[in-house]
Amino acid sequence: MFSAFKKNWFLVGLVVLIPLALFLASARPPAWFVNAAQSVPTSICTATILFLMSVTLNSRRLFDSLRKPLPVLTACGVNQIVIPLLCFPLLPLQKSADLRVGLLIAASVPCTMAAASVWTRRAAGNDAVSLLVTLITNGLCFVVTPLWLLAGSTWFGTADASGSLQFGSMVWRLILAALLPAFVGQMVRLSQPVETFVDNNKPIFSNIAQAIILTLVFVSAFRGGVQFESTGMASNLRHQEFATVWVCCIVLHLVAMCVVWQIAGLAGFAEEDRRACVFAGSQKTLPIGILVSQATGLPFSMLPMLMYHMSQLFIDTWIADRLKTRAPTVNK
Repeated sequence: MFSAFKKNWFLVGLVVLIPLALFLASARPPAWFVNAAQSVPTSICTATILFLMSVTLNSRRLFDSLRKPLPVLTACGVNQIVIPLLCFPLLPLQKSADLRVGLLIAASVPCTMAAASVWTRRAAGNDAVSLLVTLITNGLCFVVTPLWLLAGSTWFGTADASGSLQFGSMVWRLILAALLPAFVGQMVRLSQPVETFVDNNKPIFSNIAQAIILTLVFVSAFRGGVQFESTGMASNLRHQEFATVWVCCIVLHLVAMCVVWQIAGLAGFAEEDRRACVFAGSQKTLPIGILVSQATGLPFSMLPMLMYHMSQLFIDTWIADRLKTRAPTVNK
């Protein structure tokens, strides 16, 4: 039993922490607990994860990914173009205006800032690819996401949230939470003793990063549950609408994974690059999704982003473990 837990502790953590967070949010927790959850510095946690991933990343692999950028560009294209296009046919299925714009927000935000690299490494993929996809998609989000939201409001009558991402704040946030930690990690790695130490203890660094991810998952689920309860979503949202949008989130994620997997295979990407593309091309970041949904003034619009995020955690953990046991090949 201990061996099974040691192998699947992260998945067990997801199964326990997400329902626990939602239960605590609905149980009218004391003010101090709510304040503590609200005060967790998620940006610092994200920066710490990216530092841990960067300091253990061989610089040569990062430069190789820059010299051969096709896997990175493929994952970026699926994440920022294919998923929003796949989302449009699903919008008419949503009966609520909040859920329509919320689903489009979930489809158009960038790749996760930290989780993509964590899952890529868990699947024995090339985490240099996932790190570059993270930096590129988040760096362009203040342009790409508003354009898709504007398209949705023009073609499908969704609420226009295209102005909710401001250039200055997004660039500053990217620098502090993503670019700077990744840069510092690589600079620290230039020390030979540090490089030897982190290479010999890479599993420990990865496990710490996953533990911080679990902390962020718990905090995000709790915050979402609090807002869910405070806005009366539980009483106003019908079960059919709830189920429909959740299925759409899962479909978007799985179809994106299949699309990028097939493209990477047809293009003859190395197996580790192909695995990285699967996660970086399909995952979506929760913080920016919540930021945009809150700017719309539509309380239900946050729900699809929470659903997409929670679903990808379970789906990608299972897929990463399956890919890790897959026999490595040079080309597929």
